[in-house]
Amino acid sequence: MTNRYSGRRLALCLLIGLAAGNARADSPLGEINIELRGNVVDYSCYVETGDDNKTVQLGTWPTKQLRTAGSRTQSMPFTLKLKGCPPGSASITFSGKNVAGHPGLLALNDTSSATNIAVELRDGDKTALPLDSASQDVAIDANGNAALTFFAGYIALADNPQPGKADAEATFMINYY
Repeated sequence: MTNRYSGRRLALCLLIGLAAGNARADSPLGEINIELRGNVVDYSCYVETGDDNKTVQLGTWPTKQLRTAGSRTQSMPFTLKLKGCPPGSASITFSGKNVAGHPGLLALNDTSSATNIAVELRDGDKTALPLDSASQDVAIDANGNAALTFFAGYIALADNPQPGKADAEATFMINYY
């Protein structure tokens, strides 16, 4: 009996050995090519010609319109059109000379003769837009264009401001993401 058992064991081992001979690792791989394609571009979001040196007419207003501190004139709309922007959204950050004691308001320039008046910038929905703060985001279309609307008007800093020339300058930075 032991011989018979050993014979079965030997036959089983041989069968397993033969089956294992057919099992093998995959053959070494030949050269595989992977192509990786894309573009690297230098987006340069810029302001449409004509909007880069814009003059916004704030109008002529009687001093009675600005009689008390905090009084405002009607805000005048203006639009900045952007071109060549990357996909995503854009905003604008205005900067300029702040009014002492009234951060966020744009001071009149040194050639202005009006006193106790500043310029207040407003976002497209007419909420106040302080200097050095980003405006609301606007979506950039598939062609890389966006239009951002703003408003500007005078605000009285104190009661009974003095009349005169009332000009101010601001610069802006385009933010895109």
